[in-house]
Amino acid sequence: MKKNLFIIIAWIATSLSYAQSIRVYNFNFNDGVEAEVGKIFKEFQDRERNSGYAILQRVSFLDGVTHRALFTGDPANWGFKEEVGDAEWDGFLSRMWMHQRAKAPGSYTAKSLAWKSGDREKNNVGQMWIMKVADSKKYLAAHNKFVEQTADIIGDRSIGFGKLNMGRNGATHYAVFYGDNLSDVELTMDKIRASKAYEELVENRGEAVVLNSYMVNTLMMLD
Repeated sequence: MKKNLFIIIAWIATSLSYAQSIRVYNFNFNDGVEAEVGKIFKEFQDRERNSGYAILQRVSFLDGVTHRALFTGDPANWGFKEEVGDAEWDGFLSRMWMHQRAKAPGSYTAKSLAWKSGDREKNNVGQMWIMKVADSKKYLAAHNKFVEQTADIIGDRSIGFGKLNMGRNGATHYAVFYGDNLSDVELTMDKIRASKAYEELVENRGEAVVLNSYMVNTLMMLD
């Protein structure tokens, strides 16, 4: 019974993620300001939300980007429970921007198409792949089957796939995989790539070209 309940809960969590919208703001901060930026982020974002999360992440291996703020939620129930005006939101962004050395490229909006949740407190380092996918439905079907087949390898890590909407610069989709640290991500991906399930994913997902890949490290997640 407990096993069945776990499966039901996992299925619900994955299904709900299909409705999630994502908005990503990239930043290129000066050295030594991460603590102050984190303080600004928490002061404004740590309030009750209608849905989703506000996430601050450090970014590595992406030219011109040091951090990003990622906001998720149901587009029909977006934002804070208390009303926040445009001026207050603009003020928050201005306080963040004042710590930048230069404007950061690559901000975008997206929609989550699939999300297998895991232990995000433990596994807070992720690898992002920005891709150009020929057939979204074909890729999604192959992705979902692949995640089921590699569940034992993925374990308590998170994995996701989604569609880019605005600011995509020729890309159409993203994929992300979270682990305990960079080495854990690399070693787990080696195991995944050596599996028959990965071979089937590549065979069945259709044409897909990776345009960029980088690392994210979650510093703060607020709901």
